[in-house]
Amino acid sequence: MSAALTPIIGQQGVVALYRRSLHLCASTHPRLAGIYNRVQTALDLINLNSVLVEQSEVDALFFGEVLLTTFYELLTTLIGPSLSARLLRDVWDNSLSAPPEQETSP
Repeated sequence: MSAALTPIIGQQGVVALYRRSLHLCASTHPRLAGIYNRVQTALDLINLNSVLVEQSEVDALFFGEVLLTTFYELLTTLIGPSLSARLLRDVWDNSLSAPPEQETSP
């Protein structure tokens, strides 16, 4: 998503959306506050991943869904729904068509 959005809103814009998304997730879903407090507010996806793998599967999936939804909603308020959908179409298509990381090919 960062690669798709950086040419439009810049790296600082992507980081700002990420930080705001994290903040909104924690403020609207108190059970996510612990995750929010452990994730740095920079665009550090390695740290985010390490925090999520420590959570239960249900909590990690819930946080991921809420974070992505919040990020997308913020983006649409910034650049509009049509441009947001066009920019992220390839991101969604690639993530849905790629095999899960746990699977291995014979």
